[in-house]
Amino acid sequence: MDVFAQPQSLWLLVTLPLLLAWVVRGLLRRKRDWASLGQGGRLRRDGSLGWLAAITCLILALAQPRWGRGTIPPLPPGHDIVFLVDTSRSMGAEDAVPNRLGVAIETAESLIRALGENPGNRAAVVAFAGRGRLRCPLTENLGAAAESLRELRPGDVQPGGTDLGAGLDVAIDAFGDQDRAEGRTILLFSDGEDHAGTWTTPIKDLRLAGIVVHSIAIGDPAHGHTVPSGRGAAPLAYRGAPVLSKREDRAFETLARETGGAFVPLGLASVDLGRLYQKRIAPIARLKREAIRPSEKSERFPIFVATALGLGLWGSWPSRGRWLRSRRWIIILGLLAPLGAGGGHDSAAARIEHGRSAYAAGHFGEALTAFERAIVLDPRGAIPRYNAAAALYRLQRYSDAITRYSEAHERADASLRTKIDFALGNTALALGDLTAALGHYDDCLASTARGSVMDAVRSDAAANRRFAVEQAKPPSNPSDSKDDPSSKADRPQSPKPDEGEDRSQDDSESKNPNRADGDQPGPHRPSGKQGPGGSGSTPPSAGSPEGRLNAALENIREARSRRPDETLPPTDDQRMDW
Repeated sequence: MDVFAQPQSLWLLVTLPLLLAWVVRGLLRRKRDWASLGQGGRLRRDGSLGWLAAITCLILALAQPRWGRGTIPPLPPGHDIVFLVDTSRSMGAEDAVPNRLGVAIETAESLIRALGENPGNRAAVVAFAGRGRLRCPLTENLGAAAESLRELRPGDVQPGGTDLGAGLDVAIDAFGDQDRAEGRTILLFSDGEDHAGTWTTPIKDLRLAGIVVHSIAIGDPAHGHTVPSGRGAAPLAYRGAPVLSKREDRAFETLARETGGAFVPLGLASVDLGRLYQKRIAPIARLKREAIRPSEKSERFPIFVATALGLGLWGSWPSRGRWLRSRRWIIILGLLAPLGAGGGHDSAAARIEHGRSAYAAGHFGEALTAFERAIVLDPRGAIPRYNAAAALYRLQRYSDAITRYSEAHERADASLRTKIDFALGNTALALGDLTAALGHYDDCLASTARGSVMDAVRSDAAANRRFAVEQAKPPSNPSDSKDDPSSKADRPQSPKPDEGEDRSQDDSESKNPNRADGDQPGPHRPSGKQGPGGSGSTPPSAGSPEGRLNAALENIREARSRRPDETLPPTDDQRMDW
């Protein structure tokens, strides 16, 4: 019985026949007594039927009836796509030109170009062989995904072999916990050979998550072709015999069919799949997202509470000029009346508090939903937008975070604007927009808001500004690499939107009308100091602050997550390493 949230309360309805019998018995006795007294005219009503109806409505209200669709915060725009690319040695076979992996990369890049036509689209890259490895996390910087694709090499994921199931597991995890309005898609590029046989296991998870898998099959399905070994011109051997690899389509076809995707037998040449994306891939993902998105039903118990109040008043109203009887019941119903108004339990403050708890626990998607609801309930408030932006930052949705920070900036007082300018600088830095980052840091430093909190924010802004200036300088030595540990030693510690409590502050700041102690996660702060106003330590789930900055710079601004080894490792002809 999904109409009621608490159907167990409906057992109270079994008392209604007994109450009705008692009411009828009382009515008959009153009529008999009225007649024995020789009274003429009609017997006055006692309101018992009204109270019986009121009790019925209250029981139904306790069961929390729900129907219709409530106000659901809209999903952010965009389409999330994970490129799942087979980098096993068999993808080096040269039946395709330049080889199977080369065809896969060229084709995937055509899809990235199509993704770039709509803002908000994100892409990730997962390479797999004997296991899956995330090469580029979900990012709106599609250039990062394209560069990660171009860095893939046959055999660069170890152990070798082909385990499609392991690759699918990593691809599912790559989506994270924040949906996009246009849905989720995995684009699988492979020759279809699979040695582990575990690819059917993730199908259930794919269905539950509403993820569509489109399979792009590469290679010759009719004849086997030798596989490069990485040791000169000699082909890969297995137990003394050359390995002959040909395309297998069974897994491709099953995955596409079970998830509602398409099977594309690409063959031996790359194809521009931009048109396929517009006509098939994007619409299917959107329909799948709309089909699985939970429907949030509206609470309707206030209707029954209000009806019970009206019936109780009617039952208590005197037949003649006396004032209301049964005053005790009127008082009880009066106390219940605020429930009839609804929404008292769903205030902006309550949503913000729930969001902060979820944020502290590391559940940033849940926190964002709560903050977005708070924005609906308090459309003129700065704090809900500020908090939502902090959650968006942690979800690596930097462009959306800038939008929310800008909205909060328009509504904030001087103190909060100082924090927002600092946070905008950090977000722009994560996006690689050094010019914008410097401008926001300058705005923060120009703030005249007073207080120890503001002094700490400006100090951190100055440190991060120096770092941005260093990043803007051309490298003095082209051979320097981001992977050189010494190059990270002088970096400022990571900006982070972790804590939501406020430091002690002076009187001028405590009078801020737009904030209350601890009601926002705060701007992204260098972690060597306490969070924005927080006297406590950073939650363990936040991870290493320096690691977060490095990840943002490397994955977003520097357009790669790690550089794979381009040299094929040695082979062993006693195991299936292709």
